Amino acid sequence: MNDFGVVSDSRPIMVSGVYRSGTTFLTALLGAHPKLKASSSTVKFLRFCLGRYGDVREPENRRRLVAETHKRVKVRWGLSIDEEAILARAESRGDVTYARLYDVIMKDMLTDVGDDSQRWVEKLAVQWEDIPHFLDMFPQGRVIHIFRDPRDVAASYKNMTFEPGFTYLDAAFNFRGAHETLDRLSNQYSDRIMIVKAEEVAQAPEKAARAICRFLDLDYQASMIDARQLHSEGEDWASNTSYDKPYRQLPDAAPRWPQQLSRAEVIFIEMVTQPYFERLGYQSANYFPSPEEWSEVYGFIGDPLLRERFIGWLSHGRGAQGYRTDPYTHEMRIVFPERYAND
Repeated sequence: MNDFGVVSDSRPIMVSGVYRSGTTFLTALLGAHPKLKASSSTVKFLRFCLGRYGDVREPENRRRLVAETHKRVKVRWGLSIDEEAILARAESRGDVTYARLYDVIMKDMLTDVGDDSQRWVEKLAVQWEDIPHFLDMFPQGRVIHIFRDPRDVAASYKNMTFEPGFTYLDAAFNFRGAHETLDRLSNQYSDRIMIVKAEEVAQAPEKAARAICRFLDLDYQASMIDARQLHSEGEDWASNTSYDKPYRQLPDAAPRWPQQLSRAEVIFIEMVTQPYFERLGYQSANYFPSPEEWSEVYGFIGDPLLRERFIGWLSHGRGAQGYRTDPYTHEMRIVFPERYAND
């Protein structure tokens, strides 16, 4: 059990996954259900709040948490929360904990006051190692983790990231790290974590939506596969694409990587992600590397980040969770530039 508190009367949902894997689309699909209210990369409580404000039983600490969260969502997304109402509701339930603050913040931002039938959804990519914290804080909570072919993840990331060099190939280590973590959690939380594949959602959206509803104990609603009704606060799923114009219909399942990646890039990704790549049903390109391609593969780990990841993989057989640029510092610099003025 964690030290962050427990909220037993709430049934939230966490959407987890690697960047560029369909997390934003999946969150908007959930948000189209009338019983769910979804947020995509806004509060990000597990990353920006959990454990960072000391003992939140102290009034000044919880006030700072709520005030800074409000400023972040306001600056980044134009969203507002009622700070005083949140604090009052948290305090009215007895001891104030991180779990309680998380719940009342999300409900204030997303749900209709007094409607306990509505459940909140928060998407937070690249935070799967904190899934146990989420599920322990919310005994009735659920997690949906989405996987996508890591070659397509890398190809999409390559097209839109601001990160330098071969950072997009880190998708291979993140794919591996996510799968390893989900494997470890499968026994303890087997009935509370659902794994979906982006390709299967795209190929058969109604079938996927019905399966998700069964997992969440909800009745299926056709609105979940109506592109016009998909919605979440924060990121816009329709424009969150690195290829075409904004989506006007549900995404297709066509692979993009054959046109976007070199043979050496494909070899590198498939090498790092096995055996999990095959376990999820992805088919190898079966490229046999030439001497020149081996040299190109070796060149990738000249990148300091990939070299660190590669050594970690060789030493411990494990993948990774994380971005090249620390997302906490990156966002806090935008929202609170005065704190970094002397850096």
